[in-house]
Amino acid sequence: MVITSAFTYVATREALKVLSPQDLTPVRFLMSAGIVGTFLLIRRQRLAMTRADVPRMLLTGLLGYAGYGFLLNLGQATVPAGTTSLLLNISPVFAFMLSYLVLRERTTGLGYIGIVTAVLGVAVITLGDSSAVGFNGDAMYIVTAALVLSVFLIVQQPLFKRIPPVEVVFWGSVTGGVATLPTATFTADPNEFTPMFWTALLVLAGVCTAVAYAFWNISLARTSVAEGGALLYVVPVLSLLLGWVLLGEVPTVASLVGGAAALTGVVLLSRATPPASQMSELRPVP
Repeated sequence: MVITSAFTYVATREALKVLSPQDLTPVRFLMSAGIVGTFLLIRRQRLAMTRADVPRMLLTGLLGYAGYGFLLNLGQATVPAGTTSLLLNISPVFAFMLSYLVLRERTTGLGYIGIVTAVLGVAVITLGDSSAVGFNGDAMYIVTAALVLSVFLIVQQPLFKRIPPVEVVFWGSVTGGVATLPTATFTADPNEFTPMFWTALLVLAGVCTAVAYAFWNISLARTSVAEGGALLYVVPVLSLLLGWVLLGEVPTVASLVGGAAALTGVVLLSRATPPASQMSELRPVP
């Protein structure tokens, strides 16, 4: 899951050289739906979703596929792949803030230090070297995507009691693709569809969506949001290296320092907060 997720931001940056964010989002998820749907047909797997699951599944698709994917594409129009991954990794901080406001969840002093450290890290990244990131709306799209991601993971979790993880990817991809289709203009020049573009698009839809989301869901179904999410701490390291090697995006001092602070803050908060398996708001409920 970690390896397949790390390619997401590099493949997105390459695909955005040809397609607009509005075009890439539905293309990515509809291609993923086709791939996962074909897999389910080959396995002759019966669909388990019932009418009662439709509202939560629609919300899951709108948040974790349509919303998250669209915001990610808008942000990556200028934000480097590695920096994007660093910014997205603050989603556990948003998850705790939501539980703090809605469910009065609390943490220890160490946890609050972690929150402050993570926020300062994001500030360093977004206010850092203007030649790389700078403070602009694109960076804030990524931060907003992290917020949407945190809500999505909590909303999605109860589905795994009744629906296989891979089927959740199928319905989520269908919802995400169809929901964002009206925003597409499809004005790209076919002459720009180079082998590099097709490779990036296939990796994004097949590896980073169909496969990565499936592994991610399987891990969440067997553990929890907080415990499974800890694995994602490795993703920014791989994304920084891939962006450097494949796209020539050399990490700036601001992204490295801010990213290290953000990750440190998330780790401190995770250590100070009970695992999701012990938190009522993250237990699977009907």
